[in-house]
Amino acid sequence: MLHTIFFDLDNTLYPPESGVWDAIGQRINAFVMDIVGMPPEEVPAFRRYCRENFGTTLAGLKSIYQIDDDQYLDYVHDIDLTKHLVFDERLPSLLQASPLRKIVFTNSDQKHARRVLVYLGIEEFFDQIIDIFSIYPFVKPQKESFLKALQLAGMDSAEGCAFLDDFLENVIAARELGFFSILVGRQSENDYPLRIDDIYALPSLLNTNNTLERRT
Repeated sequence: MLHTIFFDLDNTLYPPESGVWDAIGQRINAFVMDIVGMPPEEVPAFRRYCRENFGTTLAGLKSIYQIDDDQYLDYVHDIDLTKHLVFDERLPSLLQASPLRKIVFTNSDQKHARRVLVYLGIEEFFDQIIDIFSIYPFVKPQKESFLKALQLAGMDSAEGCAFLDDFLENVIAARELGFFSILVGRQSENDYPLRIDDIYALPSLLNTNNTLERRT
């Protein structure tokens, strides 16, 4: 039986259509251009290289340019949430109704995570925030980041744990470690079996899973 849910933050607890991640992406591009001095035309390829080889743009910048974590994170998260996020009373109701332990597990920092959770009115429902500093030097989807997250949550295995994320590579990595791993979003380019359109479809999926577990 499930006892704990690990939630990704961005584009998982709120819809990608909000534009928050797009705004952060623009700030990442600006950082690489303004602080690192990279020509605009080289930025997309550089970010892809960082994602493929280091997991995140920040990890790549730290390795290649020795960029300071706080400088980067403060810069890229300096966005106006009021222009993107809308309080939806369904979300706190959904979280409050679930008896499972809830943990945020994000590649962003705790400052950004708390800011988003407070704005959405859901901070009180999470026992813990596991952020990029908590799992250093690893990041999702690296296997070690999930093992570290489990350790920080007081567990030695993923048995009984669900994991939600909008990024397929993260979801697959979690599944390989034994998480009940769920892809969030309307991705049409893959056939990952455990997928929900948005966070509001989670209760139905979990209820179905619990019913199947009781029958086996």
